[in-house]
Amino acid sequence: MVTRAAPSDQRSRNARRSVAARGDGGRLREEILDAAIALVEELDDPWRLSLRAVAREVGVAATSIYLHFDSLESLLQAVKSRLWSRFGDEMVEADEQAGPNPFDRIVGFGRAYVRFAAEQPGAFRTLFATTWNLELPHGDSFVGESQFELIVDALAEVSSDREDAVRRATQLWCGLHGMVVLRTPLSRFP
Repeated sequence: MVTRAAPSDQRSRNARRSVAARGDGGRLREEILDAAIALVEELDDPWRLSLRAVAREVGVAATSIYLHFDSLESLLQAVKSRLWSRFGDEMVEADEQAGPNPFDRIVGFGRAYVRFAAEQPGAFRTLFATTWNLELPHGDSFVGESQFELIVDALAEVSSDREDAVRRATQLWCGLHGMVVLRTPLSRFP
């Protein structure tokens, strides 16, 4: 289960951060992004995130965030991109652990998908219940395509052709997603 990580230097929440050394702005950018992810994961609606809340969490002035992100929207896009990457890493890990058998790979993907949603509900909600216009990775035609293609590749081994594999992968993804959404605490779906 993923829990909220403490700030890297173990400072208390709302404490002022020490001034970064020259050339150490990348560290601050990562701290801002980590704080925004932690806060978004706690919120019912990621759009309730504010730059001031992120600044408080990191221990900097809100204006410091603008050195790394030109708006709340650009920060939220970075958050969602990082979460897609985290989700993708879990799907790849499931694929690697499953071995070559297509059935085992599909079961592994399904378990990874459901586990991600259960253990990281804020991240899952941010990925699938918000509409931020993300820049697509080079060559992708939709957000999450690389994760989807892992499933298509596994199903291609037991499908008549690529079109059939895409259709099966779509049905599987929709079924998994529907099951996860229906089994949220707000639902009484069995």
